[in-house]
Amino acid sequence: MRYPKHPQNELLRPLNQILGTQANVRLLRALALSAVSLTSGELAHRAQLGRTSIYPALRELERAGVIEFIGAGSQRQVQLRERHPLARVLKELFRAEARRFEELIAALRELLAELPFRPMSAWADKRGQDAQSEDTLSLCFVARPEELEQLTDYLNARLAKVEHAYDIHVVVNGLTRSELQALYGRQGNTLSEVTLLDGVPPVALLEPSRRDATTPTLTSHNEHDARSRRLALAIATKIKRDPGLIDLAEDRIKRRARKASPGERRELAEWMRVLSTMSPARLRRFLLEDSERAIRLRQSLPALILLSPAERDAVIRSHTDLDVIAAVTRR
Repeated sequence: MRYPKHPQNELLRPLNQILGTQANVRLLRALALSAVSLTSGELAHRAQLGRTSIYPALRELERAGVIEFIGAGSQRQVQLRERHPLARVLKELFRAEARRFEELIAALRELLAELPFRPMSAWADKRGQDAQSEDTLSLCFVARPEELEQLTDYLNARLAKVEHAYDIHVVVNGLTRSELQALYGRQGNTLSEVTLLDGVPPVALLEPSRRDATTPTLTSHNEHDARSRRLALAIATKIKRDPGLIDLAEDRIKRRARKASPGERRELAEWMRVLSTMSPARLRRFLLEDSERAIRLRQSLPALILLSPAERDAVIRSHTDLDVIAAVTRR
């Protein structure tokens, strides 16, 4: 990122320097939430940063006076400098952030407690399969095959309240035990980093004897995915010009759902949740994400009703993003 053209006085605007980079924020968060001073290795681990990469940020924070080193040599440790005028405020900020996540997890556990069937395991994955979207949380669970559909529908129908309350998008991912094995059998260690919501830890459901088994290769649908993305880009472009089109899409989807099959109705209900809980800017980002959920929902894309037949044909024939944008913006 380029430095601002007009620098501001550090005495009057110290937060520009203190919170100036993501590394600074991560290090301050780890220190603010720790009851004791930390070694550089412990701090790097808690902040999920490389051991050597933290030193430039630590020097900058020390220069700003917000952290301090204690001890010497291999015993040297870092802590938040309590005497700094903003130390208490920073602690409160990061504690509020932590409370928000704790309250979100509590709300999800309450929702799971109301399920008609208890899953073998349920967990929240902050990384999730939708890593492209920073405001998406994956709610995963393992259940018997005959229970998956009912549990997924139950959760999808009741998550909107949680999403509104915490300004987050939750993706429900129901799995059978064999699907869990296929997805995580080779990398079970990633499941040790998730937040358990109910049942046993998901890693306990993996079968060690099958971890080296070859997983099936999925057939590629690159061309179909590319066409779906071009159509999604066209819709995102029109929504940017006229956010009121979202209300039109919701109305059309409601009418279509009355005549839809049960399978299509579930897909439309998920689209309704997307349209009703996301801001226009977030919706535009979601339409173009390479996350698993966005790719899957683009296959149905009921918002195609926002494109005229001529626009749709022009978009499908397009070869570049600029062609797509031109197809729906030309007068």
